[in-house]
Amino acid sequence: MQLLPAESETLVLPYSGKEVFERIRQVTRPLEPYLPLSVQEEDFRFNGVVETDEFRLSRKITRPNSFLPIIIGKVAPTSKGCLVFLSYKLFSSTLLFIGFWSVLTLLISLYFFFYEKLYGYGSIAIVIGIFNYVIALLNFQKQVKISRQLIKHTLQVGT
Repeated sequence: MQLLPAESETLVLPYSGKEVFERIRQVTRPLEPYLPLSVQEEDFRFNGVVETDEFRLSRKITRPNSFLPIIIGKVAPTSKGCLVFLSYKLFSSTLLFIGFWSVLTLLISLYFFFYEKLYGYGSIAIVIGIFNYVIALLNFQKQVKISRQLIKHTLQVGT
């Protein structure tokens, strides 16, 4: 069982790893940290870095989204094309957010259960912590679905 939200998949493509990296480079730009999201270039789909053996991308957005996944891709050549290993993970700031609120609600519930002996308040704190985690997980899965469709479209157009 995995506590932190993350997903992975493998794509089998009929062309070389070099072409995969070329397709990714054509639609990826480095993020300009101080440029407002609404003013950035329109002709690309991803922000990120494309290196010689892997890429790290996130979908281009026009407004902030805390649950946007980072896409980490590695390419392995095969005799008839290549395999692309993709993993979708949360940014570290979002993981800190989830961790902070999970620990805080756990500590509050422990306080109410063991120190104050107010079991109703302790239960409410646990429910709030679980609710926070479930909402984060559902938002992450929604964003992964959108990012997955976009990366598949980028890599499989024309095949």
